Amino acid sequence: MSNFDMIIKNGLVVSPAGFSQTDIAIKNGKIAALGKLDDFGEAAKVIDANGKYVMPGIIDGHVHIAAPFMGCTGPLDFYSASKAAALGGVTTIIDFTNTMPGDSVLKKIEDRKKEMQIAAIDYSIHAKIVEANAEILSEIKDIVSLGCPTLKMFTTYRRAGVMINDEDILKVMEEAKKCGARPGVHAEDNTLSEYNDDKFTQAGTTGWKYHYISKPPMVEALATKKMIDFSRAVGGELYIFHLTCGEALDEVIKAKKKNLPIYAETCIHYLELNKHVMDDSETGYRYICSPPLRDDKDRMALWQGLKEGVVSVVSSDNCLYDDNEKLGFLDKDKSGNIIPDYKKIANGVSGLEEKLMLLLTDGVGSGKMSISDVCNVCSVNPAKLFGMYPKKGIIQPGSDADIVIVDMNAKKTLSYKTLHYGINSSVYEGKRVSGVPIMTIRRGEIIAENGHFKAPKGSGQFIKRVL
Repeated sequence: MSNFDMIIKNGLVVSPAGFSQTDIAIKNGKIAALGKLDDFGEAAKVIDANGKYVMPGIIDGHVHIAAPFMGCTGPLDFYSASKAAALGGVTTIIDFTNTMPGDSVLKKIEDRKKEMQIAAIDYSIHAKIVEANAEILSEIKDIVSLGCPTLKMFTTYRRAGVMINDEDILKVMEEAKKCGARPGVHAEDNTLSEYNDDKFTQAGTTGWKYHYISKPPMVEALATKKMIDFSRAVGGELYIFHLTCGEALDEVIKAKKKNLPIYAETCIHYLELNKHVMDDSETGYRYICSPPLRDDKDRMALWQGLKEGVVSVVSSDNCLYDDNEKLGFLDKDKSGNIIPDYKKIANGVSGLEEKLMLLLTDGVGSGKMSISDVCNVCSVNPAKLFGMYPKKGIIQPGSDADIVIVDMNAKKTLSYKTLHYGINSSVYEGKRVSGVPIMTIRRGEIIAENGHFKAPKGSGQFIKRVL
C-alpha cells in the first residue's frame, strides 16, 4: 500500500524567500511532507519536475464571471472559467456579489455561492456593498461568519446605481472594523468622471480614446487619497482594488510611510498594456476597462511598486465580453456604420488564463521580478490578505496541495485561438510568452496537464475565509 497519493520530485520549489530543490509528498489533498524522495516511501503517482519551478497554486482574488454589466454577462460560466483558470495555473478565485440598492447582501452571497457550485477550482466571494442602511450594516457580522470577510465599495458609477455615498462608506468602515472585515474600494472620483462624460457627449467627442481622457490619473488619485483618509479617520484597514497609475500609487506610498494598514493590488493589463491601444478606431473598444489603461510611465511605476512591495497583489480583474456584447449598445448611422461611444461599451478585459505567463515573461524574464516575487503577489499575499493562509498560498506541510508546475523554457503565442475564453479576439493577440504552466494540481488532483483540462464540473470547493 502506498504511503502517499502523489510525490513531486526533483522540482525547484518556490517559497516567499526563493526556491530550493525539494521533493513534495501529498496525501488526502494536503501537502504531507517536504524533503527527499528516498525518505518518503511509495506513492500512487510520482511526477518528475526536473528543471521546472513548482509554485503554490495561483489565487486570483479579483474576477468577474457571469457578472451583469449593461445587460451583458460574457461567454463564461464558473465551469468554463475554471478551465481557463486551471490552464493558467489558477487554483482559487474570488468573485463578487451582484448587489444593487435594496438587496440583502447576505442573500446575494448565497445566490452567488449557488452559481459558483459548478466550478472546478476552489472559490470564495467578496461582498459588494452599495448602501449602508441599518439592515445592511447589521448583516456585516453575518457576512464575516459566512466566511466572506472582504467587502467592496464603489466611489463611482452613480448613474449605474452602485456608487455608495461618503457617509455610508464611513459607516461600513466602522462596522467592518468591529466585525473583523476589511473594506476595499474601487477608487475613482465620480464628480470629475461624470463632468467629463457630459462634456464629451455634448461636444460629440466620444471615440474610444475618450474613455481614458475622461478618467485621467487625477480621477483615481483623488479618490484613493480620500479613501485612505477615511480609513485613517476610522482607524481600520483598507484594500485598494486595481491600482493603475503613479499618482494613486504615490498616495499609497505616503500611507505606507505612515505605517497605515493600506494594501493595494494592480492588474496584469495595467502592467502590460498602453492606453494608446484605444486610439485605434477599429479595435480600440476591446481595451475599454475601468479604471482605464494608462501610459508607459504609469506601467513602469507599477512594476517598481511591485518590486518595492508597495503593491501587494497582481490580479486579473477578468471581465470579458465578445465583440457582439461589446458593440451591442452602439447606435448606427444611416449607412449602418457604428457610431463610437465609449460610454456604451461593456467594460472589461481578460487575464485569468494569461496572468501567470505574462508575469513569468515580462516580470521574471526581463528581470523586473524574481520567481519568489511572483509567488508572493499571486499566491502568498492574496492568501494572507483574503484570509486563506496557510490553507492556501504556500507549499508547506498541512497546506492544501494546490500546485502549479512551470516550465520556463516552454513558449507559447497568446491568441484567441490558443486561449480558452470562447471569444473571437484577445487583447494579447500575438504576444509571445516564455514560461508556461504545464501542470495544475488542486487539492492533490491534477486538473490541467500540458494544455488539457481534466477536472469535473462541481469539483471545486467554497473556501470559508477568516481575516
